[in-house]
Amino acid sequence: MVDWVVLLLKAVHIYCYLIGLSNFEYDCRTGRVFTSWRCTIYAFMANILILITTIYHFTAHSNNNLIFQSANKLHEYVIIVMSGLKIVAGLITVLNRWLQRGQMMQLVKDVIRLYMINPQSKSMIRWGVILKAFISFAMDLFQVRLSVDALERQGTADLMGLFVKLCVSFIMNLAISQHFLVMLLIRAQYRIINAKLRKVIEESRNLSFLQHRNGGFMTRCCYLSDQLEDIGEVQSKLQSMVGQLGEVFGMQGLMAYSGYYLSIVGTSYMSYSIYKYGPQNLKLSPKTSIIACIWITLFYLDALVNCNNMLCVLDHHKDFLGLLEERTVFASSLDIRLEESFESLQLQLARNPLKINVMGMFPITRGSTAAMCASIIVNSIFLIQFDMEFF
Repeated sequence: MVDWVVLLLKAVHIYCYLIGLSNFEYDCRTGRVFTSWRCTIYAFMANILILITTIYHFTAHSNNNLIFQSANKLHEYVIIVMSGLKIVAGLITVLNRWLQRGQMMQLVKDVIRLYMINPQSKSMIRWGVILKAFISFAMDLFQVRLSVDALERQGTADLMGLFVKLCVSFIMNLAISQHFLVMLLIRAQYRIINAKLRKVIEESRNLSFLQHRNGGFMTRCCYLSDQLEDIGEVQSKLQSMVGQLGEVFGMQGLMAYSGYYLSIVGTSYMSYSIYKYGPQNLKLSPKTSIIACIWITLFYLDALVNCNNMLCVLDHHKDFLGLLEERTVFASSLDIRLEESFESLQLQLARNPLKINVMGMFPITRGSTAAMCASIIVNSIFLIQFDMEFF
């Protein structure tokens, strides 16, 4: 039977090499992460090619508005801001991979080791990997189709600009996908340790009701203490990986969130413009309109899936804390070693609470996400009102 998860992960792995996003190699079977001349030189040449074409694109004064053939100044400004941010985000991602190459290699090594500890997590992440792969592939496919449609209307004069925009868009999508996959694995590992902790809590509760405590009771408490220490060690590794992920993908996360914010505001305004002026007045063909609508829908869905993935990690961590709080309802005290293990784990969590943020500036919580959505709506309305008043 074909293992789609393995095939998709291998496809992402090869895709990262081809686009120049990966500048090192790794072996999932042995957990070895290493650099090679072949990979380093290829990634360097691919990145240099993207940089040269980007410089040429900006110095050649090419047309940035490839969707609307007839647009006002506000349309052009919005498109320039969206395109410029995407290009800058892609270049920063490439530069960041070289500056933080060692940290990225260590993160990959930790991810492989974590997977080897609990290989059953592969079945838990199957549908998440398939969903993300489908959305990412569909987004890239429809973006290429939009670019081909633009070439048919504009000619090959802006071929270089389209190549630059596609490359940096692919790079950002891959970087976001890598972040998603690591967080998805952390989610699965949290589910596993939560299930183990639930069993330890349940058995400890049953032991607390025992009146006659003999050698078997002491042995069982020691066994549960060992289990609890193993759970605490894995949880500490997971939390450390979340921190590593924030450091390695910090700048990329900032650019991705900025891109999501401005792109959603921009696409909301563009949708209003199509409704206001009509596709015919903007010289937008029905085929292009349909493709653009599908791409925008996929873009919104991708943003939702990525954000929900991080929020689910926080939810699993909250469940972990909730399970530990059940210790207070035990009937009586347990063996001293088991009690110390519970206290040590609770102290570990109290000293180092789990936080997910973007470069220490924007916390990722349900409240902050709701505030961001409200801000997007307000700025979209402001942009539409500005268009209604001055254009």
